[in-house]
Amino acid sequence: ITVVTDTMLARGVNRAAKIAFSLMRQMFRFAVDRDLIEYDPTASIRKAKIGGKDVERDRVLNDEEIRTLAKLAPEAGLRPSTEAAIWIALSTCCRIGELLGARWGHLDLAKGTWLIPAENSKNGKPHSITLSSFAIMQFERVRALNGSSAWCYPNTDDSGPVCSKTVTKQLGDRQRGPDQGTMSRRSANAQALILPGGKWTPHDLRRTGATIMTALGILPEVAERCLNHTEENKVKRTYQRHSYTKEMAEAWHILGEKLEQFHES
Repeated sequence: ITVVTDTMLARGVNRAAKIAFSLMRQMFRFAVDRDLIEYDPTASIRKAKIGGKDVERDRVLNDEEIRTLAKLAPEAGLRPSTEAAIWIALSTCCRIGELLGARWGHLDLAKGTWLIPAENSKNGKPHSITLSSFAIMQFERVRALNGSSAWCYPNTDDSGPVCSKTVTKQLGDRQRGPDQGTMSRRSANAQALILPGGKWTPHDLRRTGATIMTALGILPEVAERCLNHTEENKVKRTYQRHSYTKEMAEAWHILGEKLEQFHES
């Protein structure tokens, strides 16, 4: 493993070395999960040692910023489905790519469930989300616009889902500083979604949702399950088989109720 990464580092392609290492780690962890090998040989190698340390984002929107966002978003010139995507990401803790790749067949709004299939999930594992009434309301806004398509967020010719970067771009376009000027084919509402804590992304909404959960008394382990994170400790993965389904459902409902309060205040 280190021969591969050291060769790449010697060529000066540090970022590519990190990516190659991540792919190898993903492969070996898959093999461990399937009991093809006994242990992950990359486990003792710190990713930070390969090509320098990545700066991990830890941006979390605070309560006041969420209240501000609820007031700013309707006036930001966003597509209504994009505005809804903000609140779906925040209330379900999903990845934005998982949302934009969703089909209506994956959702049952009457029962309040959303199944993210394995092929849409980053870790390759299906994830069942219990939708709060707040999240259901946001999906209903999207369905009023795109309900005739198989996709929740269809592309222009309805041949598949929209590009996974679409929402990220729309939100980024509305967080440009005044010194960046006006760019062609970019939103005129360049400062419409700027918040006091600095630039934020759809992925920060996911982190924020989980942070709100724990602040409201949800166990961190339950919040991690809501994020669909893979347990890295093999012993825990093997012997702790409790599904936490009820606890996760309660966590999503509590989060939804809190977000409703932010909209009302």
